[in-house]
Amino acid sequence: MPSARQRRGTAAEDQAAAFLQQKSYRIIDRHVTSRYGEIDILAADGETIVAVEVKARQSAAFGRAIEAVTPAKLAKITQALDDILHSRNWSGRPIRIDVVTIEPGSIQHYRAVS
Repeated sequence: MPSARQRRGTAAEDQAAAFLQQKSYRIIDRHVTSRYGEIDILAADGETIVAVEVKARQSAAFGRAIEAVTPAKLAKITQALDDILHSRNWSGRPIRIDVVTIEPGSIQHYRAVS
């Protein structure tokens, strides 16, 4: 049975996926794993393949959600995305990493995070 934290994470990812679909993104897959890590949402924005990291906070007690996306986290996402693209024979496609943050009363979309 999923923990309360896992249920909150899934709910945040559901909310982020719906938000992206409203912005005309096509959701390709969710919880995509590779030997380098997991991508929360794999989406298409036109021809661009987008790895979407979802970060949610219930309060500001531990800082803003975007602050949890560190250079080390982005490096892991990049490695995972490269591995996933190779395994799906999508090498050479344009790629991007986006972040969706969900905080009380707010959902933010950060495009092309680096």
